[in-house]
Amino acid sequence: MIHIIAGDEAAKNLEAAFLLDENLRGEVLILKDILGIGPIEMDEAANHDEVRTEFWKMIGPHHIEHLAQDQHNVLQLIDKAIAEEEPVCFWMAPCVTDVCVYFWLLPFFKKQTDMLHTINIIGLPFLNEKGQLFYPKNFSEVVPTEFLKTKRLLKKVTVAEYEVEGDEWSKLQSDATWVRIYEGGKKITSKDLIYFDSLLTGSLTPEFQKGSKVVNEAIKKSTQTISNLFLEWRLRELVINQVIVVNGDVEKAVKDFEVKKVGDPATASEIEVEIS
Repeated sequence: MIHIIAGDEAAKNLEAAFLLDENLRGEVLILKDILGIGPIEMDEAANHDEVRTEFWKMIGPHHIEHLAQDQHNVLQLIDKAIAEEEPVCFWMAPCVTDVCVYFWLLPFFKKQTDMLHTINIIGLPFLNEKGQLFYPKNFSEVVPTEFLKTKRLLKKVTVAEYEVEGDEWSKLQSDATWVRIYEGGKKITSKDLIYFDSLLTGSLTPEFQKGSKVVNEAIKKSTQTISNLFLEWRLRELVINQVIVVNGDVEKAVKDFEVKKVGDPATASEIEVEIS
């Protein structure tokens, strides 16, 4: 079995489970991209990995680990799976990243309908490290011992699922938006670019506080799994568009500048805005 899973932390837990059950063991392809945000529409000349890489460079130029090569890796994996006659399993949790990846993967496997399987934990309870029942939003929250219980969930993607869900990715592409949210089951909805901005502005106070604190508060308030890099970029955009007040240089890390609400009296310590 060849495994596909989204995110490094989720992969660590899966690989730790291999030590507990050798029947789970197999090659793991870790998908790095976060398909819930950024451009996904492609013209005939566009390359998925190049478009996604340019997006990550734009919002986080210092985070080169987000250079996207997922499509290249998936195509290589399919060739290997065909040559070695190995089934492929995608691990799907109830979050925008995993469900988007599932829809994105389907067209690649459509000609190999017996190859792709899923382990889908949407709506299922697990035990945390303290033995308490909870509903994980991501496999990074699932402890390795609980992975062992998921083997019975292994299920081949059916021809009917390819027919019903196989066009979902192209529908999302046609929406031409940069934000997608998870709404339960396998439902993904496209939203405007500014969808999460209210979380940021709602986390502001009349006094200056570090940009990193505002981003962290916004993440805590959200019911969605959101990339902190995307929120950091949106915070900078709000400053540049003078929606919020800044103290410091927004070209620096978010922990190195401060922000507050617009319209509150300036303090003596407030310095000139630097947004160049």
